[in-house]
Amino acid sequence: MAKIKEQINYGDRPERMDPRLERKLGSPESLYAKNPALRKGVADVERLVSSRFGKVADKLKQVTGIQDISSEQVQRMMIQEMMSKVPPVTRIESRHREELEQLAIEACLEETQVPSDWFTIEAMLNRSPINISDFRMQATKPKKKEDEDSPEIPSFDVEDLTDEELMELEIHKRNMINALVQGAAKKGHYIFQKPEVKERLDAIDPQLYPAYLSIMAINDFMYFSMEQMIEMMSQTGNGVAGKVKLVNKEPEDEDEGDEGEEEPDTKIVAEGLIFPIVCHEIIKGIEESIARHGLPEDPVMSQQVRAYTDVLSNEPMQLRIGPEIVEKIRFALPDEMFDDENKGLVPWFYTTLYQTPAKEFLDIIGDAISEDQSKVNRATSKFKEIMKQAQKSKSEYDDFKGEEGSDDEDDDYDQLYRDLGIPRP
Repeated sequence: MAKIKEQINYGDRPERMDPRLERKLGSPESLYAKNPALRKGVADVERLVSSRFGKVADKLKQVTGIQDISSEQVQRMMIQEMMSKVPPVTRIESRHREELEQLAIEACLEETQVPSDWFTIEAMLNRSPINISDFRMQATKPKKKEDEDSPEIPSFDVEDLTDEELMELEIHKRNMINALVQGAAKKGHYIFQKPEVKERLDAIDPQLYPAYLSIMAINDFMYFSMEQMIEMMSQTGNGVAGKVKLVNKEPEDEDEGDEGEEEPDTKIVAEGLIFPIVCHEIIKGIEESIARHGLPEDPVMSQQVRAYTDVLSNEPMQLRIGPEIVEKIRFALPDEMFDDENKGLVPWFYTTLYQTPAKEFLDIIGDAISEDQSKVNRATSKFKEIMKQAQKSKSEYDDFKGEEGSDDEDDDYDQLYRDLGIPRP
């Protein structure tokens, strides 16, 4: 136990993570400890999660004004405060439900830079209890071919990979993409802090903003301080306050609707107990839609990878480590990505990044999150290449979209638009 505490860098802060979580982070069997992108294994997991914990703790202290949040008594008091704020918030929201749902959609589209016609988005703010019956709780291990001599932990330094090694790489890639999805979606929890969103919330009811701030700051801290409760929620689904589902349009539905109109191929149905959670689920749905480009082309392998990785029990760790990975990638991105002329490029960039073969993808992410600046610079150079590809794809799509009445669409782009849920021009 002492060894684990020494490895986790708390700096001079008094607050600590739940000892159960400390042990989990120190385990070589944890979700990301063997991921090739985290080259130092457990040390990288602890470094990233403890850094995120520090930011969450600082946020909570800033919001509450309490500088010592290390005692269990204080933490229980804050949790009771959070629970007491939820009922009055839901009562206010119930009187402005449609307006808040529309605001959530607009704010999330702006945040993700995704055009409004890429997806059909349905936001559901506390309209019914969350249905957990279709949650995938437990991972299904991919079946190995009969090969008793194949190593349990494969080496990826050979050119000719076995089927088991390819599967292992795809699983690691998908787990990393899921962390990026959760890390990006975490912005939804605090999208209400954007000045233009806060202004509209204040016009609805000025009590909402401070209540959201308190609820979400305490909620974030609970993911690090109450591991037993988080484990129970992630294993059973009980207490889950949000959900998103991607609904793909069936081929037989394509001819429905008014002539000349095309509906997006993907519908995102996001449910949440309160406004920030709805926003989180919308962004998660958008990011999950784009993340489909990272799945193996082989449908059987794709299904096996998802059955093993896309499970509720993995989400807590992804919510802890994902925001930190997303932030490190952001700092490794080329400065040009943030130029006004490149607004709207982000979803194209991640689409291209996710299409990168698994080993190369993991190498890039490993460089981006490294403590070695030379490796971060190497990631930036690779991101520049990916950005150029993304610019080309976006430009060709924009040009193609402007060609009304053309029936000779390129098959590759037709499939790309379908996967993204973009309506064909």
